[in-house]
Amino acid sequence: MIRHVTICVLAAIAVLIPPAIAGAQDYPAQPIRIIVGYPPGAGIDFTARLFADWLKTAFDKPVVVENRPGASGQLAAEFVSHAPADGYTLVYAVGSDFTWTKFLTDQPSIDPLKDLTPVATAISSVNCIAVNAASPIKTLQDLIAFTKQNPGKLTYGTAGVQSYYYLIGQALKQQGVDMLHVPYKGTPPVVSALLSREIDVGLTTLASVVPHIASGNVRVLAVLEPNRYPGVPDVPAVSEVLPKFHAPLSWFGFFGPPGLPQPIADKLHSEIGKALANSEIQDKIKGLNLTPFPTQSGEIRPLIVESTETFAKFIKSMNIKPAD
Repeated sequence: MIRHVTICVLAAIAVLIPPAIAGAQDYPAQPIRIIVGYPPGAGIDFTARLFADWLKTAFDKPVVVENRPGASGQLAAEFVSHAPADGYTLVYAVGSDFTWTKFLTDQPSIDPLKDLTPVATAISSVNCIAVNAASPIKTLQDLIAFTKQNPGKLTYGTAGVQSYYYLIGQALKQQGVDMLHVPYKGTPPVVSALLSREIDVGLTTLASVVPHIASGNVRVLAVLEPNRYPGVPDVPAVSEVLPKFHAPLSWFGFFGPPGLPQPIADKLHSEIGKALANSEIQDKIKGLNLTPFPTQSGEIRPLIVESTETFAKFIKSMNIKPAD
């Protein structure tokens, strides 16, 4: 009789447990895919694989990184937005790009709060203005002076029309740095074009050009930070030369499909937070000239709202128009 009552009680409890919680208890039970919307070789790709290795160990399940470059990460986000909401397909993206793209395109764009489920912030990137070391342009002042006298003569490469770097290029144009835009599918092609002198200027991550600084092939004119970056202390911040220029924060993060159960999102958020708190992981991130950028679970949505408002004001103040 007692055994019968116990079985009935356990069955009743099982019925009362929401399916999302039950699913989270078993999660993950199969391999996880992390979709990256950029080619291999960039800081976002390197760090995606860093987190994939951590999650593989933490969950004791395969975690694979799949590159799906195109439309400045929008194609990867679009793919994940239609994936099953079970936590086995995630996108690791430049989350800040999702917050402003709609202001610079007439085409449909991903809404990070409606079309995706924010899971965790991870990295803030250090970005820069770079030239080939053989360029006669030695400083940011040289670049400003040349472009004012020769508007549109120099070319600058970015990771695409809907990338953060296109936005920065348009903002620089409003400050008199008038150059012709050349879009690429990610930062590695931009760096390759810079090395081959296919373009005159690259707007890219500091991480992507640091190896070429050391080899003497690239010169960084300025970092897009509020202050000088400790990794390259001799390089000025743009604001030292253009006081009215202030680049909004660019950050990477993890997102799942819309409707991702909160317990699964919380489980992923917790593990990513543990990775960011690990000193070895921190050293690897900083070694890439990137900055760990953890947030609490309840801070992600407010961050996205705040970021959207910041970019909206930035775009309006710089009078930047839609790209299409």
